[in-house]
Amino acid sequence: MADIWVKVITPAESYDLLTLDELKLILNIPASDTSEDEQLKQWIEHYSDIVATMCNRVFAKETVEETWRGDTMPFDSPRLFLTHYPVADADIEAVESPRGSSIDPAAYEIENRSGKMRIEGAWSEPVTVTYRGGYDLPDEAPPALKQATGLLIQGARAQRTAAAVSGIKSITHRESRVQFMDPNAALNKTGGALGEAAETVNALLYKYMRFYV
Repeated sequence: MADIWVKVITPAESYDLLTLDELKLILNIPASDTSEDEQLKQWIEHYSDIVATMCNRVFAKETVEETWRGDTMPFDSPRLFLTHYPVADADIEAVESPRGSSIDPAAYEIENRSGKMRIEGAWSEPVTVTYRGGYDLPDEAPPALKQATGLLIQGARAQRTAAAVSGIKSITHRESRVQFMDPNAALNKTGGALGEAAETVNALLYKYMRFYV
């Protein structure tokens, strides 16, 4: 496994995977209702980070300098899997092998969608790639990432509502008493609304997960 050092040169302006208006649409909250805006904004930031952590990557577009070491000699026709993707050809600023020795752009190619880079011929470590990759968030976030984040927030909101009424078992007024079953009891056994959403969220995120090999 390669040893990868990532230095962020220009961080992203936003790491949110969806907008407040998009979340309100998912939750069926009218755009004119601002009573929950601060809580929703906090959830967007929180669960966007959770989705990125689950996928083991940064989705936001950043300019980074990545240094790769530790693969087995003789480094013939190597492939590098850049950490920030997608990557446009024009966003590759420099490829050096070893550091300080630039590689001719004609000697490498990039698979834009996956960030996979191939360098033709022999090379030596460390290899340093300076580039800009990822999505301009939140606008460019893929629908699957938006949906997964929205489902997690929807589950968190449902659990908050359930917690507010979970202790109520009966209502008494004078001589009358009404008892009822807790509608959340069965749901809580599966981990609550967040637990119910987990399988769908995992399915949505699988194709966006980064696996180190």
